[in-house]
Amino acid sequence: MKLTTTVIGSYPYGRIAPEEAIARAVEDQIEAGVDVISDGQVRADMVALFVKGIPGFDLQGRKYNVISKITPPDKPISIDDLRLAKGHLKGRAKLKGIITGPTTIAHCAILTDTAPYKPSVMPEGAQSMVVDEELVLDIAHAMAREAEFLTEEGFDIIQIDEPFLSMPDIDLDLALRALKIVSEPVKFSALHVCGDISNIMKRLVDAPVDMVEVEGQHLVNLDWLNAKLLEEKKKKICWGVISVNTNQVEEVDEIVNRIQAGVDKVGAENIWISPDCGMRVRKPESAKLKLERMVQAVRQVEQAVS
Repeated sequence: MKLTTTVIGSYPYGRIAPEEAIARAVEDQIEAGVDVISDGQVRADMVALFVKGIPGFDLQGRKYNVISKITPPDKPISIDDLRLAKGHLKGRAKLKGIITGPTTIAHCAILTDTAPYKPSVMPEGAQSMVVDEELVLDIAHAMAREAEFLTEEGFDIIQIDEPFLSMPDIDLDLALRALKIVSEPVKFSALHVCGDISNIMKRLVDAPVDMVEVEGQHLVNLDWLNAKLLEEKKKKICWGVISVNTNQVEEVDEIVNRIQAGVDKVGAENIWISPDCGMRVRKPESAKLKLERMVQAVRQVEQAVS
């Protein structure tokens, strides 16, 4: 059985022009043997990439200022870089669209005096802010429009990045309502959440997406998670097996063990394989070698389970 390999999104680009960085990201991922690649997300950070095109935001450096009511964009925000990546791709792999989720954007937003939303507040003893429900849902409708644009362009796989979902005290009910709005127009949707999600994984398995992308190390000891459950939920797991916190490259045997743990846990038919997160802060040579070894490890596991 073939295991699908993918990346989470960002790729190191150094001090080169964005167009060159996109080309290099595409070539590196293809040469490594990755099945579903990204455009490298080289233009800006994951929030700035989108708020620059959402009406109601005023991007000032790394300040994501809300100056008026958030409304859906009238043209796609991220399509130009995806088109560039697709041009380099030439059918050698699949290219997925990647958008930032509404909860993450809302928690990064700075409300100005002209913003028609309730101020975000940090309750005593809490570790996450409470943000205005209307703000989150308005951003959700804006990102749903972006998802529609990408789907209309032919991008069948769209990843929705929500790193803030792993933060303590986050309003997960609101986050999942917003996620449903964004994922509605998508043919195959993947939710990526960073960090330790073991305490919320039961909720993520019920999230309104087709696949959940998480670090595999946090899933191994979840007794309730198994192939039968995923099949009942019609959910796939993208099992992160490569650390993005260091330039040190894992040995193939180590990666094989991580992948095999995932296959044993949830079944080869329910799993994709990826790094734990985006690779922007890694050295380019380290990032590429990590991907190459990940794919080598996948091939070994495929032979073992065939």
